[in-house]
Amino acid sequence: MPMKQILSIQSAVTCGFVGNSVAAPVITTLGMQPLRIDTISLAAHPGYGTIAGGPADQAQFSAILEALTTLHVLPQINSVVTGYLGDARQADPIHSMIQNWQAARPDGVYVLDPVLGDGGRLYVDSAIVDQIRQKLLPVAHIVTPNQFELGLLTDSHIETAHEAAKAAETMLQQNPNLRAVIATGIANEDRGISDIKVTRHDVTRLDYAKRPHGVAGGGDLLTAILACWLTAGHDLNAAFAAASHDAHRMIDDSATAIDIALFDNLHRLTACKSADHAS
Repeated sequence: MPMKQILSIQSAVTCGFVGNSVAAPVITTLGMQPLRIDTISLAAHPGYGTIAGGPADQAQFSAILEALTTLHVLPQINSVVTGYLGDARQADPIHSMIQNWQAARPDGVYVLDPVLGDGGRLYVDSAIVDQIRQKLLPVAHIVTPNQFELGLLTDSHIETAHEAAKAAETMLQQNPNLRAVIATGIANEDRGISDIKVTRHDVTRLDYAKRPHGVAGGGDLLTAILACWLTAGHDLNAAFAAASHDAHRMIDDSATAIDIALFDNLHRLTACKSADHAS
């Protein structure tokens, strides 16, 4: 059986673990082939205090995405993940590629991680928010926002898990192709945090103790694990539980807010053998 492939369109850093620098090792460890397209290349993520690098050249970025159709590789791609965009103009060629891929691979899963900000602070150009809302959300199957991003994309004020679930239901109503919203890092009534899975049929909530600080790349980690489990053929409930538990365990083992202790913990990821093979 050929190795399953996940196309990951995200940021890349030389030092640290965010975006594709998280996704590629996770996807490889879980037995799949990562196909990387970097939206931006930086020496390190902004938490390091130095910004060096920049967005991918727009013409080259578009050409790479268009070449996936020309090379006839789209039918071989099982899933697509998109994360941080370096430029609002990147949404158009991603949207076109996703439409071509969905036509070639109707059973594929597109997981959208709308990396826009956190803690009440937007850290991308506001035009990227509009492009994600207009171009990428309508074609996504699963979306994985944090509390701030969920509120931003639904024009909602979110302070509790209940409010997050209501906002997720709004997002599902506004986007008919969307199957689930997995909202992460949601403040809950017990002064902890929750990850919440909301579909058109149910709401599942997983609660955790609140850490003194978050860890950069935590959402990217959860999204990568989730994509692998879905690609392996597991149902959304199993994929959500594995991604949430494994991501929080790895975050808890990270000593600082700057970086996930990724390579120290890759061996602890729960194996996601093919559901078809297991049966």
